[in-house]
Amino acid sequence: MGAGGDEIDELLRDRLLIMVNDRSAIDVLPYLPVRRGGLVLTGSAAPARCREIRNALPDAVAVMDYGSHTRRVATPDTPFGLKSEQGWRDLDLSGLDEILDGQRVNGASYAVTPTCFIPADEAGGAPVLAAVTAQANRLRRADTVVLLPCSWRWLQHSSVSLLTEQIQACRHPVALIMQADGDPLERNQAVEGLRQLCRSCPRLVLWRTDLAAFDAMAHGALGAAVGGSAVLRHGVAPRPDKGGGGHKAYPVVLVRRLLRYHRVATLQDWFAHVPPWTCDCTVCESAPLTRFTDRDADVIAAMQHSVCELYGLHEELDATLIGDERIGWWRQQLADSAEYHRLLAAQTGAEVSFPKVLQAWRRQSPAALPRFGERRGQDPSGPS
Repeated sequence: MGAGGDEIDELLRDRLLIMVNDRSAIDVLPYLPVRRGGLVLTGSAAPARCREIRNALPDAVAVMDYGSHTRRVATPDTPFGLKSEQGWRDLDLSGLDEILDGQRVNGASYAVTPTCFIPADEAGGAPVLAAVTAQANRLRRADTVVLLPCSWRWLQHSSVSLLTEQIQACRHPVALIMQADGDPLERNQAVEGLRQLCRSCPRLVLWRTDLAAFDAMAHGALGAAVGGSAVLRHGVAPRPDKGGGGHKAYPVVLVRRLLRYHRVATLQDWFAHVPPWTCDCTVCESAPLTRFTDRDADVIAAMQHSVCELYGLHEELDATLIGDERIGWWRQQLADSAEYHRLLAAQTGAEVSFPKVLQAWRRQSPAALPRFGERRGQDPSGPS
C-alpha cells in the first residue's frame, strides 16, 4: 500500500502505527489491523524488514524512521542526514531525494525524512526549523512525511506559535517528535501547547509517543505512531555512537483501565495479597497481567498484549465523529481511568497516584491558534 498525491493524507488519517525495531516487527505484525494499523520500523535492518513485509502483506502499511534525530543536532545548512556504512552523511536536496526514493524502493508505504534533532527556540532552533520546512518544500514529491524531532520546549507559550507557523507552511504532512528527559508532556505548558498544535495543524501526526496519541487524535491530529518499547515512546537527545552493551529487557504492560504503562514488577507488588487484574485481549485470554516474567518470550508477549490493548482503544476512537464527540469519548476514558486508580488503591491498599499527565488531559482544551497567514493579515487560502 503506497502513497501518492492526496492519498498520503488518507493513508495517515486516524491511523495508529506501532514503532518497533527491525527485530520486533514480526512479533507484533499479526496483531495489527490492516485498515487502521501499521508499523514504523527502526534499526539498521529496517529496509530489509520492510521489503519482507511488503512482499508478504502487500496491503500492510509499513514505513521507516532512520533515527537521525538520535545521532545529530540539525543546523540551518544541514537539517537532514543519515548514518551509512561509510559513516555520517549530510544530505543536500538531491541526496535527500535519493534517500526518500530508497525507502519507497524498499517497500515503504510513504517516505519519511531523516531529519536531525531540532533544538529549542532559545537554543537557536528557529532557523533550523525554518530550514527543514524550506528544504522539504523544495521536494517535488507527494509521498513524503516531514519528520520534526523537536525539544519539548517548542510546546511552551513562547514558541508554540512559531512551531505552528512552520508546520502550517509545510506542503507535506508533518510527524512531530517531542524530546525530553522523561515524559515530555509532564513539562510545564506542554499538554496545552500540543493540543493547540493538533487543533491548528490538520496534517500533523504525533510520532514516537505513548497514550498521548489518543489525546492528540481527539484534538485533531491526523494520526500517530506509538512506541512498542519505552525508549521509542518519546524523543531522546542525540548521542554519539559509543557502541556499548544492551540491557536486559523487563516486561512492561499497558494497563488499559489505568491508561498507563506499568512494569509488571509494580503490578506484582500491588497484587501480592489480592487477586490480580486480568485481561481479555487476544494475547492474554483472561489471564492475569502479573504473569509476565523477564524471560524473552514473556517480554515479547507483554509487548503483544500492549499492542492489542492500544488497538482496542483505537477501535473505539475510530468509531467516533471527529470533533466534540471524539473529545467527549476521550474525556470519558480519562474519567473512567481516575475511578480505576481509586478502585485499585482501595483493592490493594497501595498508594496509587493519578499521573500528572492524565490530570492535565482532564483539563479544558485551549482554542486553536489562527492560521499564520491570518496573523499577518494575509488571505489564508493564498500562497504560503
